[in-house]
Amino acid sequence: MSSRYEKLSKAKPSWTTSVIIESHINGMRSKDHNPNIPVGYDEVAAEAIKCWEAGACGIHLHNTNIFVGGEEAYQDYMKTVRPALNKYPDMFWYATGTNTDGQPEGVSGVEHSQLLREREGVRLCTIDCGSANLPFTVDENGNYVGVVYSVPYDQINKQVAGCERSDLGIIWGVYEPGYLRTALQYIKRGRSTKGSNIDLYFFGDYGSVAMQPVNTTGVPPTIESLYFYLDMMGDCDLPWFISIWGEGNADTRPLIKRTIELGGHVKTGLELHFDPDRRPTNVELLQEVQGIAKEVGRPIARQDEVKGILGLE
Repeated sequence: MSSRYEKLSKAKPSWTTSVIIESHINGMRSKDHNPNIPVGYDEVAAEAIKCWEAGACGIHLHNTNIFVGGEEAYQDYMKTVRPALNKYPDMFWYATGTNTDGQPEGVSGVEHSQLLREREGVRLCTIDCGSANLPFTVDENGNYVGVVYSVPYDQINKQVAGCERSDLGIIWGVYEPGYLRTALQYIKRGRSTKGSNIDLYFFGDYGSVAMQPVNTTGVPPTIESLYFYLDMMGDCDLPWFISIWGEGNADTRPLIKRTIELGGHVKTGLELHFDPDRRPTNVELLQEVQGIAKEVGRPIARQDEVKGILGLE
């Protein structure tokens, strides 16, 4: 009898929908990492427009301060994205979560997304369901320097409840295998809202924030890692994406190609990308994935198809 891994490795290209390719245009990295990363209101809005015009099916962006929440975060997001929405009112976009360090007790970190849903019709909300060590560097003695990004159960519970109240689709962010096991438990218990999907993270040597090849987080960007995650997902039928972070010199084309062949979707952009020898633009990264989809022969989703593919209609 073939193992589940063998079945995945032998599976022929098959999909039921067009492929969604999103642009994640900015994040925690700065112009020190890549001068093409947009910073500030004008640059981020202009970059969103460029990627939308280049065919991105969704735009994910950060505001200017991840540590503000609620009304303040809502206002800052709208100041960031409003020029893009003025030009393209139907742009499909969503925010990131608020870092709740220093916030009052009881704050979940998705209050601004609830306001974006209520006032602007934004349909998705990110939930990172776990904790991870994110390294910046290693000192001369081999000691790691970095941060712990922690989202404990009580905060996850509040975020899920907020999405349920506001009819927000959940993007289940999977940094490491334990995140996926946690997400699947909520999903199995009926706590995954309409339009929810799974975002499988793959980490190269530079991870999410480092400029040195010191990453210790998650699984590497390989086909074998993809099969591992898909095996864990089992019969979960939510749409799924891949995000490849800090790949450096890793050859990620095989992973992207296999994802597209097996019915997955792809997130790309300068929030994710870092390579010390290469400084692409968001549009260039988007076009590379579009090119792989064309090689596979899978149609690229039209921008007006995305809500239907995600089950938001």
